[in-house]
Amino acid sequence: MNARIGRGIMTTLLLAAGCGSGGAGTGSNQAGGEAAAGGAGGGPGGEAAAGGATGSAGAGGGGGSAIAGTTGGGGVAGTTWLTPPAVPPALEPPAGATVKLHAHAEGAQIYTCTAGGGTGADGGAGATTYAWVLKAPDAKLYDSSGTQIGTHGAGPSWTWRDGSVANGAKVAEMNAPAADAIAWLLLRVTSTTGTGLLSDATYVQRLNTAGGKAPATGCDATTAGTDTRSGYLADYYFYSGGGASAWLTAPEVPSALAVPTDVTLAVHDRAIGMQIYNCAASGGGDAGTAMTYAWTFKAPDALLLDMDFTPVASHGAGPSWTSTDGSVVEAREISRADAPRADAIPWLLLKELRTSGSGVFNLVAFVQRLNTSGGLAPTTGCDASTVDTLVRVPYSADYYFYVSINQLDGGAGS
Repeated sequence: MNARIGRGIMTTLLLAAGCGSGGAGTGSNQAGGEAAAGGAGGGPGGEAAAGGATGSAGAGGGGGSAIAGTTGGGGVAGTTWLTPPAVPPALEPPAGATVKLHAHAEGAQIYTCTAGGGTGADGGAGATTYAWVLKAPDAKLYDSSGTQIGTHGAGPSWTWRDGSVANGAKVAEMNAPAADAIAWLLLRVTSTTGTGLLSDATYVQRLNTAGGKAPATGCDATTAGTDTRSGYLADYYFYSGGGASAWLTAPEVPSALAVPTDVTLAVHDRAIGMQIYNCAASGGGDAGTAMTYAWTFKAPDALLLDMDFTPVASHGAGPSWTSTDGSVVEAREISRADAPRADAIPWLLLKELRTSGSGVFNLVAFVQRLNTSGGLAPTTGCDASTVDTLVRVPYSADYYFYVSINQLDGGAGS
């Protein structure tokens, strides 16, 4: 009976955590803007956000609570079960990735009390500090009917009941809607083993978290080297597609965004950043009309990541793209199409205006902006009291850079 009560409490925590989406607001696609989305979290490593807030209550690890969904089967079928909640743009996977599996996790985040040496003002040794540092997750994975279908452990790694295993690395992190819950994550699958359901996994999202944060107290000289378990819940969504084999495959697009036949896809980067808007006034005075206010697009500000989510370029005003090798391409929009999602800026086809440098962007002739999430201008907040102020709206997108086949054959550049 106590076990059933414990699982009920944990399920309640999960449902409370899932109430907020953290996603971008809705609105119609609009002209202008070139980008937006929360910053990507650090590189590879741990599976839970450490530190700070008080640990949340909840049982660690035991039994499986049934989560509402249309079918079980390890999340292999069922529309509701395979539909993730709305997420911030930074947590959206790249183009081509689709949800394949969904598992509900119940368990613990394990932290170790770790001593660190401080540095004094003179550069010598300072006072020793102590902090809870993530060691590993330890959880059981359940399908929509509450049947255990796998486990989740160090790496981070996920093991399905068919023996297949996926190992991942964190590529983006956002605060959970619930203050006492570990962060929501996007992870890239770095390797798999076995021939089962996880054998073709490419990305994993950790969402709907409850609990799991490191304790705020209790780590000091007397507890250094000891572990503590912080009970947590989460939903893991496993994606296939959009990985290495498809990264440089030209996507299917509306006819308005199609590139000429004499170009070839050379570079595909994932952008995570912001669309910047300015509150502008118009009319009034000599115009003889009433003063109006509206958010107008100013510039994108984004980081571009390669297939391994390594930063390789930046995206700014122009619009322009600057590679870490020093090459730059500036382009102008020539056509657009509404994004499939109502909360996202349009998809674009842009043509090169000028390039510089001898790196990867030197021969770029066309650019496509696809798979957008977020980035729309606010629908409120621009008035006389906020005129000339800026707002930054999170967005993500996939950028495809095409080069001329004639240039590759030694033809003249533009």
